[in-house]
Amino acid sequence: MLRSNWIPVALAIAAVGCGRSVPPPPPPVSTPPAVATAGDPALPPDPAAPPTTAAPPAVAPSASGRGLRELLAKYLDADGQGGYRPNEKAATELERLAPQAGQLSRLLTDPQVEVRRGAAFYLLSLFDPANSDHVAALTSLLADDDRAIRSIGRAAVAEMRPADQVAAVPQLAALLAPDRESKSDNRAAIARLFGSLKSEAAPALAALAKAAVSDPDAKVRAACYAALVQVAPPADAIAPLEKGLTDADPAVRVVATAQLRKLFAAAAPAASSLAKALGDSDQRVRENATEALILIGKPAVEPLIVVLGGQQALARKYALTALGKIGPHAKAAIPAIEKCRTDSDPEAQKLAEQALKQIGPP
Repeated sequence: MLRSNWIPVALAIAAVGCGRSVPPPPPPVSTPPAVATAGDPALPPDPAAPPTTAAPPAVAPSASGRGLRELLAKYLDADGQGGYRPNEKAATELERLAPQAGQLSRLLTDPQVEVRRGAAFYLLSLFDPANSDHVAALTSLLADDDRAIRSIGRAAVAEMRPADQVAAVPQLAALLAPDRESKSDNRAAIARLFGSLKSEAAPALAALAKAAVSDPDAKVRAACYAALVQVAPPADAIAPLEKGLTDADPAVRVVATAQLRKLFAAAAPAASSLAKALGDSDQRVRENATEALILIGKPAVEPLIVVLGGQQALARKYALTALGKIGPHAKAAIPAIEKCRTDSDPEAQKLAEQALKQIGPP
């Protein structure tokens, strides 16, 4: 039986996330009232009647006699907006036919795309995450040439157990490419799924790093940078995150600096890049970079000294703040800080005095 909580199919195969959607149930099929016959045990036997033979069990084919393959080919209708909705007549006949998961799985490789779409969507309605055959069949959809079928596969993966999601990582990683998954929201959802799997999504690292730099949509790049810190060891995450500090979109730069901040002292190799970010046009980037440099500590002092000698007044003030917070470990910066006591910016002068107090005597 099809599940009773189905919602329009367009939401499943043209959806923007990895969530699952299923179509509405077909209308109930009315059963005609029983009619008594000569063979009905409720009637007395007719002695003159010839002996009767048992009738073969009733078979419930589709109403028009079409086979499962033909019904599945007509199961989904395009909604005109890039999605699909169930054909009511075909859905009703499929309900009568009640195909089993094994029958549907065999049709997932059918040469006709409409058959594969119908079989994939109907199989999704029967999906049992504890059934390894179901899991294998629905995971295979991620490699299909049809976008709608791949979307059904993603919806299934979202409901799988973590171990099965991990097994699907290589197939999902291929969908980070825009030519395989055209919807940016879906690509971002895949990156977030990788982040939730943490180090077990390591096979997707190369795809994440590539998408973080090259995806045409800023929200996908940001999602990839956020996932990198969760999936990769710190040493492997730093280089991609440094590239994020120069992204054209400030929201992506905010994410990149925030992720480097999460690495604490392990982000030391990125100290020079973070120091340059103190002059960023976005205040959130400057603040994240300052906090990251403070957490890095002593290895950040030399890059901060370089900023104090630069031409960006705003960057100098953030650098002075960071050096003061680093405290006694920033003694090497005292000569450069002393020069800032005569800075043309009165606020920089005050920050220099405060930093010298926090650092202490040479």
